[in-house]
Amino acid sequence: MTIGTPPDTGPSPLSQEATIRLLLERSKRPTRTVPIRREFLQQGSSGAPAPGPLRSLVRRSQPRALDLYLLVSAVTSNGDFSVTEWATTWARSIGNHDEKSGTIAVSRAWKALRDLKLIDRKRGEAGKSVITKLREDGSGAPYTPPGGMGDPYFQLPFEFWDHGLHESLSLPGKTMLLITLSLRKERFALPQDRMPTWYGISADTAGRGLRELQNKSVLAHVDDEWFETLSTRTGWASRPVYRLLDPFTPRGLGTSTPDSPGVDIAALPL
Repeated sequence: MTIGTPPDTGPSPLSQEATIRLLLERSKRPTRTVPIRREFLQQGSSGAPAPGPLRSLVRRSQPRALDLYLLVSAVTSNGDFSVTEWATTWARSIGNHDEKSGTIAVSRAWKALRDLKLIDRKRGEAGKSVITKLREDGSGAPYTPPGGMGDPYFQLPFEFWDHGLHESLSLPGKTMLLITLSLRKERFALPQDRMPTWYGISADTAGRGLRELQNKSVLAHVDDEWFETLSTRTGWASRPVYRLLDPFTPRGLGTSTPDSPGVDIAALPL
């Protein structure tokens, strides 16, 4: 070997895009969507809503923990709902190719998710970790596929990753994407001042997320809805009506469940 010539170290580590693609292909989901229970975002009923675990990820500014959670939710599709991988694989999936800092970042994200009882983490073979998905409500209960009466859920399309939204959307944008998907309606109003009560996030965070989704052509402001109120001199006020754009329009889940806050917003007093 000539002095001063670096040794042949082989190809560079796999790219973020290729890593995610291989992980998603391994899931073998024919619909290319990820089912997520609505209780990850919101629990309780329309009369007494309670924010779900997503609130903690937003308030603690944990975007990478949310990224890993969504990816794990996509990959763990059967069996015991676990996935065994190296930390460096997960680090590449969140765009960190440095072995040391990437491993640290992933470890912190797993801890945040484990503290919220959304996953369980154990040592696996060959230095890998075994990540097991738990129920989305943060109860620590074993995960089971959603479905049936009283178990509302929504679908996150794989286009979230295909279109690079996992990288281009901020934490408020990702949060509002999940919330708008969970409504399971083609057209909906979403008052920002209700976000703290319904989902535990600030009105400002909701507003930034909605604007970002519109800028990314994920969401469109299609109309304005008038409603009666005593907060104005005329007794009328308006709020925007939105619609998710393809490929994020609702997929075969019917109408929203009646106990979902935000379903019949026009009937709720302000």
